Amino acid sequence: MTTGRMNQLLVMVNLCGSVVEGIEHLMAYEENERLKEDTVTGLFTLEDNLRVFKADKTVIHETKWMAEVIKNWLFVYDQEFKNRLYRWYFSTLKELRNLMTAEIERCPVCSGKGVPHYGAVLYMEDEETDQYVLEPVRVFMKCRECGNYYLTKEESRFVNGKKGSRRTKARCEQLLADIGVFAAEGTMLFIGEEKSPLYKEARKAGYDPEAMSLEEAGDRLEGSEEAYRIVLIDRIPRTQDMKLILAQAAEYLADDGILWFDGPDLDKSIKNLEKKGASMWKGEVAEVCLTDRGIDALAEKCGLSIRSYRHVGTASGRIEVIAQKKE
Repeated sequence: MTTGRMNQLLVMVNLCGSVVEGIEHLMAYEENERLKEDTVTGLFTLEDNLRVFKADKTVIHETKWMAEVIKNWLFVYDQEFKNRLYRWYFSTLKELRNLMTAEIERCPVCSGKGVPHYGAVLYMEDEETDQYVLEPVRVFMKCRECGNYYLTKEESRFVNGKKGSRRTKARCEQLLADIGVFAAEGTMLFIGEEKSPLYKEARKAGYDPEAMSLEEAGDRLEGSEEAYRIVLIDRIPRTQDMKLILAQAAEYLADDGILWFDGPDLDKSIKNLEKKGASMWKGEVAEVCLTDRGIDALAEKCGLSIRSYRHVGTASGRIEVIAQKKE
């Protein structure tokens, strides 16, 4: 699965290909000034992004060199230049692949190093070819530093009709009662979908929740000073940018406000897998899973202090967390 950084790397890979196509076209039609400008802009953009990702200095230098010589027409389109162009292209792609590998290993919660922890494999027999196929359907990494889990591979094409978990009315009432211990009344920001059962139960409970999508929560408008007594985040594990969403959500909190969120408890799911052989990959996917130790690390990174948390569920457990801004 992808974070914002991984998406940026994928864009950089595509930009590399576009730049090479542009240069190849320039080699045939040197007088295309518009294409020259676009190619130079693309190269300088690549250089800037490579610096942000702290890429290999040789690759950065070669990218800058390529931009400068094309910008100033300081070269002849000959075989030597063509060879250097393709050396730059393949070395840059290799470096981007290395950066992608590092991004997969980088924990989205604390930026520590993750290692493979759980991989679900789908076994299929192909009657026509008399062969069998083993495909990794879902792979979780575990962070060595904070202990949280995050998803790095999901092959949904193999599994149709995966059932998503849906909170029951009783579960919604219980978690709203938990919130009421710390904030029985006040304004509420609901980060999620209005069609969510939790949103509907919050309205029934007497709150007047203002709804906001996860995407909007991760991109708070500058100058927004509205503060809420309660901020409730529904389905935050669907994004790997959990740390960003929590940090931004904390900015909406009043000084004495409380923040509620939850996430899958992969430790409990693993235990059920060991005891019952339950197929974890058949359920709804979550980008990030929580652990007891990992909650503290997550809160620390987001400027929060944990007021309470509880384990709920039996077959597929979840951890529900109530936090406040750090004083």
